[in-house]
Amino acid sequence: MRRKNLVILTVAVTTVVLMGVGSLAAVHRNDSIVAAQHGYNVALSAYHSAQDEASADLKSSQAAIASARETLQTSAGHVASEEPRTALATALTEAEARLVAEADRLSLAERTAASAPESDSSLFAPGDGLTQAATTLSRLSVKADSPTIAETLVAPEQAVLDSMAAWRSTLYTNHVQAVGWIPELDQCLGSVDITAHYAGVAAIAEHWSCGGKNFPDDAGTVIALTGVHSGIYRVDGIVAMLNSSRNGVGDLPRGHDLLYQTCQNGQGATMSFTALTKIG
Repeated sequence: MRRKNLVILTVAVTTVVLMGVGSLAAVHRNDSIVAAQHGYNVALSAYHSAQDEASADLKSSQAAIASARETLQTSAGHVASEEPRTALATALTEAEARLVAEADRLSLAERTAASAPESDSSLFAPGDGLTQAATTLSRLSVKADSPTIAETLVAPEQAVLDSMAAWRSTLYTNHVQAVGWIPELDQCLGSVDITAHYAGVAAIAEHWSCGGKNFPDDAGTVIALTGVHSGIYRVDGIVAMLNSSRNGVGDLPRGHDLLYQTCQNGQGATMSFTALTKIG
């Protein structure tokens, strides 16, 4: 009987010990998972911030590339030197390659992050899965190279714009100062848009003595207009010579972007109409 009681006591003690060990193990396991979960949450937050910043940079890069590409296209033949355009073309090629690489990197990061576990129920290595996921997210949170794609295009694009401005400064420039008729023409402040008086035929006019005698009429000449009808134009030559006493609106030449009218030597009998084609 005594031996039986001893066996029972031994079993009871063993059970208590095992229960204690199990409780300690459970506490340790829970602490490991909590710590790992916290590390994972911190890494996940940093990853989302990095991805948001990368996405914003990507949009900024796309806008910068579009702007630089348009500048390159519109500057053709409108620069003082071709060197800035060549440099911009090279910078654009490099920027577009980087854009593709950045988009691929962003997409890969999103797929990798999506496959990372969000919880951990491992029995033998509690928290290890979350810790590994946190490490993966930390690697994905590395910022893109500096300078950004947009930053690499600022200087070369500005160089082209400066070259365009230098080229434009060498052109003959005529200021279309107002929309009007005789009173505005008599002000002698520049050309006047007289389209409304010519049945919708786009035309500007200027007195011979106010500037008409200086207006280029050789076909192929490139000029600049400021004010109304601002832009770059190619002169297509004199397309009509009308007499104010005999001709009317119906005799005006049509089919041109713009007409420039002046009275040759101040005479109404020789009203010249120079055709202009807008090229920029």
